[in-house]
Amino acid sequence: MTRVGASALHLVPGRAPALRVQRRFVGGDETPLLQSDIDELLRDMLFSDHRERIARCGHVEVLYVSRSGKRYRATVAEVSGSASLVMRPLPESTPKLEALDLPDHVAAFARFRSGFVTVAGFFGSGKSTTLAALVGVLAQDPTRHIVTVEDSIEFLHENGAALLHQREVGTHVVSAPAAIQQAIASGVDTIVVGEIRSAATLEAAITAAESGCLVLGGVEAGSIVGTLTELQLMVDPEQRDRLRARLARALRGAMAQSLLQRSHRAGHVPVVELLVANAAARDTIRRGDFHELPAIMQRCRGLGMQTVDSALRSLLGRHLVSQEEALLHASNRDEVLVRHVLPTAAR
Repeated sequence: MTRVGASALHLVPGRAPALRVQRRFVGGDETPLLQSDIDELLRDMLFSDHRERIARCGHVEVLYVSRSGKRYRATVAEVSGSASLVMRPLPESTPKLEALDLPDHVAAFARFRSGFVTVAGFFGSGKSTTLAALVGVLAQDPTRHIVTVEDSIEFLHENGAALLHQREVGTHVVSAPAAIQQAIASGVDTIVVGEIRSAATLEAAITAAESGCLVLGGVEAGSIVGTLTELQLMVDPEQRDRLRARLARALRGAMAQSLLQRSHRAGHVPVVELLVANAAARDTIRRGDFHELPAIMQRCRGLGMQTVDSALRSLLGRHLVSQEEALLHASNRDEVLVRHVLPTAAR
């Protein structure tokens, strides 16, 4: 996996090991795996709390460190007593925000002093890398006291000018909500939550933002509309009006990203949606009319907002992605084609 630069290694019983290389699956060996092979690998990888989480949820993520010191994110899933494993290599150094090809306005999130900021993306979207890069920027600010709350600590941040504590759920703290509450009690002013998955974590994060902290939270969603919908679905229906009102007050900004294949060389480039919480956005969130947000982002481009389609047009204009790749991720294919293809044809 390291030699060929694979992004993942998939180990599934009854199939040969498979490497994910530039979105393609490449066989690493012709010999099908036995369940006993995977069980032997997991024997020393999983502790009792990991096994309890698998029994409860069907999957768990752990940090695996090889003999060479190389670090991997390992995702273990179990169905009907059969376990499979996906291993993804982690960078050996903390990512730098300026090296991630993100819009300039993303860096502004690290300059906020209070409020709630969401960073969304599905598995493999680069969301964790973006959050880690933002922590790296925050850590250079000598006025900050930062706590990160992570399911597994993937990036080990070097000491910077700020006071930074990294907390792993299950190792340093019993739960994400408890970690956030402890951070508030200890006088922390910046909290970064790797993943907001439950109503309790969401409640604690918004409470921290309302108390004057800057809270950055990861959400598993593919768009900003999807992010707010996902957060709303975490609470009971009778609590959603109150949640939207609190979100409208606390939210400072939101982004959602995914990774696209570069057109002329190996690698990926992010496509990013950006929302800045202005008066129009806050009113829309309060009413729950999330579907109106893309139109607000389109109208308010001068504030740094952008829709996924405007982001795709920018990538196409800079020849960073192919038209076929862009259309796979477009919200409105005609919008991308009209704005990008037709002017070229007219010339």
